[in-house]
Amino acid sequence: MLTGCGFHLRGQGTELTGAQVWLLTNAPNADFERSLKQRLSYQGATLVASPEQAEVQLAIESYDLEKRTVARDSLGRAAELELIFTLNYQMLGQGNMTEQVPVSQKINSRREFAYDRGSEVGQDNEQRRLISDMHQDVISRLLLQMAEARKQISSSKP
Repeated sequence: MLTGCGFHLRGQGTELTGAQVWLLTNAPNADFERSLKQRLSYQGATLVASPEQAEVQLAIESYDLEKRTVARDSLGRAAELELIFTLNYQMLGQGNMTEQVPVSQKINSRREFAYDRGSEVGQDNEQRRLISDMHQDVISRLLLQMAEARKQISSSKP
């Protein structure tokens, strides 16, 4: 019953074995791209050199990491921060590559953490860990969308 509503356990539903993916990046982010390429490879996808060879075209338009102060301490300094990672991208599957102009899409991931001024180095490490976790979260959701688009393409073929 859960699968009928589209529910997937995290990491499930991203079967991309044999998928030919063309990846274009306008705003390089080495950590995110490395993780994305590793996950694509792990899920069975192959990166191709040209869009004509691709079953799925993925264009990364931009990345944004925003820091917001959620709470302040008694001295007015940041005590709790919110990190927001935003990925802007366009994705086309084989079925709609020539039919339409790609629509920009967006995926966000948010994390909050308490900021302790007594441990600056530890806070920097925690922030890097949270950013990496947000990258993985966004990549997981992106791969789910790719798998769903691929499934729709294969079901529409005669």
